[in-house]
Amino acid sequence: MFKLKQLEFFRAVMLYGSINRAAHYLCVSQPVVSRTIAQLEHSIGLSLFERKSSHLVPTRNAYILHRYCDEIFAKTNQLGYVIKSLKSEQIRQLKFCASPALSNSFLPGLLARFDRSVQVHFESAMLKDIAVNVESGLFEFGLTIWPILSEKLECTPLVDSGFVFLCHRSNPLHKVRQIHFECLVGQEFIFTNRSMPIGEYIERKFEELGVRCEKYLEVDRSEVVCSLINAGRGVTIINRHGFDPEQWPNVRAVELERPMHTYIYLVRPKSGKLSEAAEAFVDFLKNESTNAAEA
Repeated sequence: MFKLKQLEFFRAVMLYGSINRAAHYLCVSQPVVSRTIAQLEHSIGLSLFERKSSHLVPTRNAYILHRYCDEIFAKTNQLGYVIKSLKSEQIRQLKFCASPALSNSFLPGLLARFDRSVQVHFESAMLKDIAVNVESGLFEFGLTIWPILSEKLECTPLVDSGFVFLCHRSNPLHKVRQIHFECLVGQEFIFTNRSMPIGEYIERKFEELGVRCEKYLEVDRSEVVCSLINAGRGVTIINRHGFDPEQWPNVRAVELERPMHTYIYLVRPKSGKLSEAAEAFVDFLKNESTNAAEA
């Protein structure tokens, strides 16, 4: 049976295109790489390379095996993170991910005010990746403005959230007290990826109200939306936690006549409990959000 080290050497040859470059990457000699590849081929009973005078040519078997190698090493890296985390449990650590709408300004501002003695590892991730990252143990928990349905995960609402209309300060709509969807007729609307929950939700609202959006742009992240509007192009409806007026001084926010409501959700595994640092951060998030709402 093959060994993980053999797959590692095979993957290096596939990535770098030659035994010489693979040996340099792996910090071993060329004969060691050649011998290990030959051992792998013997172990699995398949030819992976055609030996030419100056180089190796991957066979069809090699290309198929390589695709699966990427998945294997991705899982191995995740396992490495988990082991590293277990070894350092004595250190107060906070390791979580969050959706882009929360990651641009809201969470960085929150972390800036949080306990500095806690070691923080925080990443922005798309909704589908949050579920995978938390399920695998790569992150202790995730934060999102949309619920995630999973048999392995618990999704708990923490604090209220909602949506606002954004436009450039030169747009007359910024003077309106409340925005009706009908006001968006003729506006160049910016969708935050219509294949994602927020994009689907807004498009469905347009359809329900019979509002046709003939001019539009589509991007993948809320910060790109805000940057476009700040530069003078388009309007949008965005989660209020994804907008920072100090970061985009040319953008104005207007409340919606028909409020669009959601929460900030805590996504965590159903089994086990949060660490002390994670519990402290979740409490801090709820308290800060309550104080901001009351101010």
